[in-house]
Amino acid sequence: MDTEIGPDAGDSSRSAEPAADSTQFAAVEPIPPTVSGAVGSPTPTNSLQPMSPPPAPAPAPMGPPPGLPPYPAQAWPAPPSGQQPPNLYGYPPYGSPYGYSPYGRPQPPTGTNGLAIAALVLGICGFFIVTPIIGLVFGIVSLAAVRRTGQKGKGLAVSGIVLSSAWIAVLGTLITIAAINAPHPAQRGADGTVVSPGKVPVFDLHPKDCFTLPPGAVGSNGNTRTLNVVPCTTAHDSEAFGSFSAAEGTFPGVDSLRDESMAQCGRQLSSFVPDPVSLPAGTQLQFIYPNQQAWDVGERRVTCFLQFRTATMTHSVYRDPSTYNADQLRFLNAVGPLSMAVGQLVATPDSADISVFQQRANDIVSATQTEVSALTSAPWPDSVQPAMDALAANHTKAAAVWQQVADATDVTSFIDQARRAETAFDSRDMIAARTALGLTTPAQGASGGTGQASA
Repeated sequence: MDTEIGPDAGDSSRSAEPAADSTQFAAVEPIPPTVSGAVGSPTPTNSLQPMSPPPAPAPAPMGPPPGLPPYPAQAWPAPPSGQQPPNLYGYPPYGSPYGYSPYGRPQPPTGTNGLAIAALVLGICGFFIVTPIIGLVFGIVSLAAVRRTGQKGKGLAVSGIVLSSAWIAVLGTLITIAAINAPHPAQRGADGTVVSPGKVPVFDLHPKDCFTLPPGAVGSNGNTRTLNVVPCTTAHDSEAFGSFSAAEGTFPGVDSLRDESMAQCGRQLSSFVPDPVSLPAGTQLQFIYPNQQAWDVGERRVTCFLQFRTATMTHSVYRDPSTYNADQLRFLNAVGPLSMAVGQLVATPDSADISVFQQRANDIVSATQTEVSALTSAPWPDSVQPAMDALAANHTKAAAVWQQVADATDVTSFIDQARRAETAFDSRDMIAARTALGLTTPAQGASGGTGQASA
């Protein structure tokens, strides 16, 4: 605030009389002292009343310091209508437009609350599973903030809460349904057999695991991951009997892995079912081997199982070798390799190379010669010997016929010769030998084959 100061006392230009429009501060005159009695009347000297001590002299009147003129009064203009007079202390008056409230608090925020917008967006995107949870939290927080600050966004916050809650309810329902329908692992007894149905990975099947193959599983490539195993007293169409691990290294290829699986599973079958002819008619030897993808992640296990014609089996086909006598086991061990060699040929696709077919025929020749040697290596009981002699003679001739089939130079001629060579194995001689040993005859048993699937 600017203050005007008058001219100095020694200034000759200073007017001796005050201006007409200003008022000069006057000196204060003292009030004359009085004594008791009438005002203005002197007290008689002969009065009997004691005289009061004389009053102290009054202080001299205060005037302006020497050399300074009296301070002139300033004429302040009247403030405009509706405005306050100027503040003489230098502080802004209440209601000044300086951007803060009279109590020093910030002005309330304006615009739309950001968390409310985020709550709506996350509620819309609730199918990402995590977003509805975050959206619900943002919606609740932003709704409280909107009420406290007065910002916009209440509708957005409420919409975000509703959408997020709806998504959470939907996802919760789906998770509950999935949990109810989730595959449960099979329960096994102390001996490892299945006592309660459940899912088992295809490469973790145990011998005597009974199950029903899903449609299209045989011959598929990677469609089978788990199988629903059941107690063997429950109707089924397949039963696992063994497994093995393929050689380490790079993926050997489908054809090589299939050939190895067929041979390995065939050998293992003889210890699970010593007499394959006793199996139900139409039973096939199957196996599941790892495809390229499974091989690349370290899977090497091949699972061997038997598939029956219909899903009506209600018992295990396992047969303990101890239930056979010595002559029966000798015979079954002798003819087993030939049965597998013939089965491998039957399972070979017509599109295979001629070299594959030639190998199959040579395997039959070798298995037949090995069988004849086993049948003639030692005598048989008198009731069995004639039948064994006839069987050995017949198969010796059959080996020569199959050798001619192995010499075929093209697939067409090979297939034609193989069909005629099948009759070289006289089934009547085989039936006679089995009957003499007390074994099930082929007419009562199976005419099986082989198959495979990859996973």
